Amino acid sequence: MAGNEQKIDPRLARNYADLATDDQRAVYRQWADSYDEELIEEFGYIAPQEAVNAFVRRVPDRTAPVLDMGCGTGLAGKLLDQAGYAHIDGIDLSPEMLEKAAALNVYRQLWEGDLTAVIDVQPIYQAVICVGVFSHKSDQPFLIPKLLDCLLPGGLVIATVNGKGWRDIGWVELLEKSQRQHDFKLESVDDIGYLTKQGIDGKLLTIRPRP
Repeated sequence: MAGNEQKIDPRLARNYADLATDDQRAVYRQWADSYDEELIEEFGYIAPQEAVNAFVRRVPDRTAPVLDMGCGTGLAGKLLDQAGYAHIDGIDLSPEMLEKAAALNVYRQLWEGDLTAVIDVQPIYQAVICVGVFSHKSDQPFLIPKLLDCLLPGGLVIATVNGKGWRDIGWVELLEKSQRQHDFKLESVDDIGYLTKQGIDGKLLTIRPRP
């Protein structure tokens, strides 16, 4: 169900454009210092909590190695750590965001990476969590196989999608096309809260590789 969407704040709207990687890095470079406060306090960003709540239900083993793809300042990683997960690594596009994440001391390793480019990650993770990455870019449903490539056998991906992006670019059809091309299993699509003070809902995807 669509949220009661308001006029989108320009700080969010700039991320809904189809920005090149360097432009996206520049946005996050400027935003890193105020990112958490603005997203949580001003925009009501609850997607990390929603994703981690689902993650806890689906991944009971607190010793499982976890990759936080697009970890940003570490909002999801901090929640995973609080939930007792002991082996969390993170990747993000922005060095400035990674500095904030490193200061939390909840990640084993952090490194810079661009999901739209080649990412050299070994398949050593029981689960990948990807929060706040997928939104308005039509190539994003086709990046899901890159997340699956990071998994051990039997692993899963938990990923959020901005609900405005879900509707605006037609994620349902694009996701179906990606499934046909890459043969992964979309286990569930759940409605979640996302940016509550902006009236934007979200989707939570649970994805597994085909056996």
